Amino acid sequence: METKKSVQISFVILLIATVISLIVGIVAAFTPELLISRSFPLYTDRPWTDFLTVNPTEGNYILIKERMMGAQWIAASLSGIFVLFAAFRKVEKWAWYCILVLTIIGWGSALIEGITFNNPPVIIIAVVGLVLVAIGIIMSASVFLTDKK
Repeated sequence: METKKSVQISFVILLIATVISLIVGIVAAFTPELLISRSFPLYTDRPWTDFLTVNPTEGNYILIKERMMGAQWIAASLSGIFVLFAAFRKVEKWAWYCILVLTIIGWGSALIEGITFNNPPVIIIAVVGLVLVAIGIIMSASVFLTDKK
């Protein structure tokens, strides 16, 4: 069975959003200081380095939590890539719902974090991710949500 053009285009769009998510996860897991040093002063009005100097244990705790969050983003992104390649391209209905839920929770939480921490780059990345997901999901909905393939 030949996959419909809308599913092929959706696949590419959703893959791009998922790869962006994977990159964010890798950055958070391996260089958490990069993200924290940007968001911490926006939220607290204090430089991250000053906080880390005065509170090394608490600072280390925050770094560990950021690394763990990054690892969870990597796991979710790799799961999304697996679903896209293994089932979405084959137009398995469950894959559409899985991608819908995974991406809304993932990108939605990133958007909430960006807004909460007043971090414009995170907000922009999350909005781009959500827009890509919306386009990919909407474009393929008619194929997945009907019995005709």
